[in-house]
Amino acid sequence: MHANHDQNRRDFLKTAAMGAMGLTTVKFNKVFASSKAWTKVQINPAIDNARVICCHDQKMLPNLTANQSFASQNSAVSATVVSSNMDQMAMMLTQKTTAALAWSTIFQKPASKAWADVRVALKTNGIGGTTTNRPRVAIYKKICDVLIDQLGVQAANIVLYDACDDASKYYTTTYVNLTDATKIRAVISTRASSMGGLKAVTLVNWNTAKGASSCPADLLAGTIDILVNVAACKSHDGTGGHYNYGSCTLCMKNHFGTFTDSNQSSHSDGLHVDDSGASTLPTPLSLIEINQHAAILGGSPVRQQLCIVDALLSNGASGPAGGWDNRTDRIVMGTFAPIVDYCAANNILLNKTIMTTPMAQLGITNAAVILPQFLTNFGYTTADVQNSWIEFTPGTAVLGTKAQAHSGRFVQVALAHPSFKQSSVQFTIVPSTEALRVSIVDGQGRLVRKLSAVSDASSIVWDGLSTGGTSVATGNYLVKIIAGNLEHSGIIRVSK
Repeated sequence: MHANHDQNRRDFLKTAAMGAMGLTTVKFNKVFASSKAWTKVQINPAIDNARVICCHDQKMLPNLTANQSFASQNSAVSATVVSSNMDQMAMMLTQKTTAALAWSTIFQKPASKAWADVRVALKTNGIGGTTTNRPRVAIYKKICDVLIDQLGVQAANIVLYDACDDASKYYTTTYVNLTDATKIRAVISTRASSMGGLKAVTLVNWNTAKGASSCPADLLAGTIDILVNVAACKSHDGTGGHYNYGSCTLCMKNHFGTFTDSNQSSHSDGLHVDDSGASTLPTPLSLIEINQHAAILGGSPVRQQLCIVDALLSNGASGPAGGWDNRTDRIVMGTFAPIVDYCAANNILLNKTIMTTPMAQLGITNAAVILPQFLTNFGYTTADVQNSWIEFTPGTAVLGTKAQAHSGRFVQVALAHPSFKQSSVQFTIVPSTEALRVSIVDGQGRLVRKLSAVSDASSIVWDGLSTGGTSVATGNYLVKIIAGNLEHSGIIRVSK
């Protein structure tokens, strides 16, 4: 069974790679002295680096009480709803019509290994005490369930870690058990104890006055095959704070707990990389360097394959060490951390319509200077990601692209067939003088039907028929709409 799956997967990836635009070979220098050492990397040949999915659903956290403890947060979360929503997010990220196809596209293993031998590291994000904002258990459980039950990874080969902290202080045996499928099935590491310990590593932008730099040995050695980065949605200090990295601490800054200090007591302000630049508003030298490092983006396939921001709850004015002060009811998913962070910071932490306590004005000023560098240091511009953010609410059949740099308009593709329930998908697209083109694709990637409409159309109707005039089978269908030179996608459910 695994042999057939692996063969199909190889065929799929080979085809996808042939059609991928701008795919480059991953190249790394031993030390990143400047951004010139960076070669643009395609994380997954089947997934656009610039696609970021955000699920907005209050049902994921239906019964939150006034008690803000980590235990109370996890008791309030609906793991069933989180699991279902993450399946939908994976489908949108990969543009696949089943969750199984989506997850098997996201996660890739070395060709020389069987899934039972693959090693996975889950980077957690934690700071502060028991009332702070850290990723909820349901998200880690879902990832482990997919890896173990669908792909065949062994639970003992999955490790949840934070190399600057003891993850087991928070993800206790209440939530973790290698054989209990109702819990996170993984090994919980005390710092890097379950990843070969900490090993010295040379970083150009490490402030050596704060102690020697280190990284989990297994990441440096390349014996970790898949890295999943899960961050909480948190603001950071403004221009007067420690780091000045866009005033947010998301997926990229999560690796300040991967590249860390080998001595817990070597300095008083944490165990993190510290930018040695002396300017009032330094460029994010350390942040960029560690997220371009081979420990993170090395390997074949690329090691860090999925980035998630848990924004069920978010920190605004309280900073990274405080308790959550905003209920934002969102989960964010993508493959490329710099773009995930740029989009999440702009669309959540800096969004005054979402954050009842947004980041302080000082932090917003910092973000305006630093956040674009998340893109430029990795070979992207703000124009490249203006259509990256795709936010949806389950059950509404609405999927739209929220553009950063233009005011779009809504276009709906609606299913209208006497034997099928009504279903629709809605897009936000840029104005175009060209005719709109729509493709309906089935779960096997086959073109089912092409539709077209004038450039100013607000609604396009699909009659539920194939090109040959027959009614399609029930199931999920991918809808691609092209407006000018931009393509958007969503899913229509065909049901009786």
